[in-house]
Amino acid sequence: MPRGDWMFGMSLTNRVSTFLQDLTGGADLVEAQKTAVVAAQVMTILRHLPVMAISGVMIALITAYVAWDHANFTVFAIWLGGFVCLEAVMLALWWKNRNRAPETLAETAIAVRRTVWYAAAIGLSWGSLAALLIPYVAADNTIFATALITSAILVTAFSLMALLPAVLVFVLISGSLAIASALFHPHAEEWPPIVGLIAAYMLFIPWLAVSYGRAFLRHLKTDIENRENAQVIGYLLDEYEETVSEWIWETDPAGCTARMSSRLSAKLGTTGEGTARVPFATLLGLVARVDDAGFQEVRSALIEGRAFSGIECQVRSGGTDQYWRISGRPIRDDAGTPAGFVGTVRDITAEKEAKNQIIRLAHRDTLTGLYNRASFTERLENAVRTLERYGTPFTLLFLDLDKFKLVNDTYGHPVGDRLLAEVSKRIQAIVRKDDCVARLGGDEFAIILEQSNDAVFAAKLASRLIASVLEAYVIDGETLWIGVSVGIALAPQHGTRPEQILRNADLALYRAKEDGRGVFRYFEAQMDFAQRERRILEQEMHQALEDEEFRLCYQPLIGSESGRIRAMEALIRWDHPIRGEISPVEFISIAEQSNLIVAIGKWTLRTACEAATAWPDDVCVAVNVAVPHFMRSDIVADVEAVLQATGLPAYRLEIEITESLLIEDSDDVLNRLIALKKLGCAIVMDDFGTGYSSLSYLLKFPFDRLKIDRSFTRDIDTGESAKAILMAIASLGENLGIKITAEGVETADQLDFLVDIGCDQLQGFYFSQPVRHEDVAPIMLRNFMDSRQMSLHAEIRDERETRRNRSAG
Repeated sequence: MPRGDWMFGMSLTNRVSTFLQDLTGGADLVEAQKTAVVAAQVMTILRHLPVMAISGVMIALITAYVAWDHANFTVFAIWLGGFVCLEAVMLALWWKNRNRAPETLAETAIAVRRTVWYAAAIGLSWGSLAALLIPYVAADNTIFATALITSAILVTAFSLMALLPAVLVFVLISGSLAIASALFHPHAEEWPPIVGLIAAYMLFIPWLAVSYGRAFLRHLKTDIENRENAQVIGYLLDEYEETVSEWIWETDPAGCTARMSSRLSAKLGTTGEGTARVPFATLLGLVARVDDAGFQEVRSALIEGRAFSGIECQVRSGGTDQYWRISGRPIRDDAGTPAGFVGTVRDITAEKEAKNQIIRLAHRDTLTGLYNRASFTERLENAVRTLERYGTPFTLLFLDLDKFKLVNDTYGHPVGDRLLAEVSKRIQAIVRKDDCVARLGGDEFAIILEQSNDAVFAAKLASRLIASVLEAYVIDGETLWIGVSVGIALAPQHGTRPEQILRNADLALYRAKEDGRGVFRYFEAQMDFAQRERRILEQEMHQALEDEEFRLCYQPLIGSESGRIRAMEALIRWDHPIRGEISPVEFISIAEQSNLIVAIGKWTLRTACEAATAWPDDVCVAVNVAVPHFMRSDIVADVEAVLQATGLPAYRLEIEITESLLIEDSDDVLNRLIALKKLGCAIVMDDFGTGYSSLSYLLKFPFDRLKIDRSFTRDIDTGESAKAILMAIASLGENLGIKITAEGVETADQLDFLVDIGCDQLQGFYFSQPVRHEDVAPIMLRNFMDSRQMSLHAEIRDERETRRNRSAG
């Protein structure tokens, strides 16, 4: 661009900007706003160019027709040709820039300059036409020609009204020439009214242009601000869409997509342009499942023109399954005519997954993924309702792991948890897909076999479960073995109520455990009878404690060296007023399953210690402490309180425990045993060899004595294996400095063998049955071995001592 043009354009632009600020008070307009304002003014004039050109040519031709007989043809032809060329150039300029507004200050300066030059040229054209034609028009046509030219000038002036500099230039040139032509008219004395009219026009048009400009600029400024606000809102919406999963959509009256957020377009796999003129329901159908109820409801609402809210649709977008919540409402224009829909789409996939996770947590066991107790109860109730309504049978299997607690306590809870998870996988691999497998808590499981109560099928399934669970597990490099016991109840044979069926399956499981574990048992009617008997006995035991129906018997433990009583073992009996004497075998297990065992255990300790105070000082009292009593109560405090209350020296009290206690919390058990040892009590392991018999217990716990179970003593006369085991136990005790007691002695041969292997205490019917408290005194000083036995036993001890000395030498 030539330097002069550039300077002119910039100067004119600055003047225009200053003028705009004066008009609108827009001193705060930024450069972009100034450019937009001037561009809008130029484009307004540009849009009027076709009208100005066509109307101008028509008016010129009509005026020429009126003055055709009087005008100079050559001059008029030159004017008309120039006028047409001018309009042709402007029409070409309009065609070229009709869709492109100036975008910079430099471009607006050029556009303003062109517009002003055009205004000057068109003003010169109309003014010169008046000067060229009006003097030659007949008097009767002068007013008509003047009106035509004036109308053309007014049309042009109003078309240039948007840009004040252009309209001023046009009015000044066209008006001046028109006045000059009137003043030099042959009949000028007749033109004062016309001159006055033209002068008024030259004053009115600028005033009108200023007023119009103010209104135009105020409207334009408001429009710019609205567009900027809309842009800001768009930016905020875009940012909002980036941070939340909610997108906006809008349709036109035909249901086609009129507007859609970019993220929704991306989710639908289309671009903004690709969504135009396509129904929103069609776009949604690209990702939604055709048979999805939510999608069908959205489509129906769009067709019927009714509002909808919160409809959930399952879609597949971006290769993943998602859930959308769609809302929409119809919109209407000012006349109340339907104008389409506007609504939102929200991605609720994360919300749905969280909800499903909550549901899973509410219905599933977190460790194994199986159904939990609540879900199992619900499924069981549903199975019972189906049974009642349709007669559909089912089977319930109740499972309990064997030796799991030993593994859990030995290797820790993390290993135990992984073991439970492995067991769950094995169970699920065996049952049918539709069967309900639940973990009820701890190591208890249950299986509902719906639509089947086939006893043979249940037995085969239980056998497969037992065999699968019994296989070795390798966890953290450790090889573990456990088992499982199974109780089976068939519906409706074994019950028609949920609690009844579950209780009967539990009774069958209890029988399976009683029968040696690792087996399955069906529910039988006598099990229910036995359970009722147990409940009755439990209730009667509460009353028995209050009525002092329990009593203690005492069975002597004989020293193998002296043949005299070294201790008395306290054995509880229940003298029932109706049933007669009840054996501990019948009621102790019931007491252990309730809290009664603690009260019974405390009573036994106190009563036995009180009785022992009347015995010789070298005779101890042995009291069995049940595992539940040991663990549920502060056994150390119980023993200490009894010793203080009775005055019995602690060394005269022997606490007998079983090996099953050692698989409980070993640290806690060890601490309690050590505390009892510090009191001065002797610690005896009862029934040694029948439990878990881990030799590490003998090193870890402070045992004073091992008591060999009667089952080994009974087999001395019939098997060499029992003798070998007894010899091994005696040798182990001798080497560890632990004394050995053998119970169940019933024959002289058994007595001789046990003395021979080194048992220092003996107990059994050979010496005495348990006797009442009042019968203890008569047998206290009795020698339970004759002279022959004493002599033989002395020889055995001497020979064993000689062998020991030789080995030491």
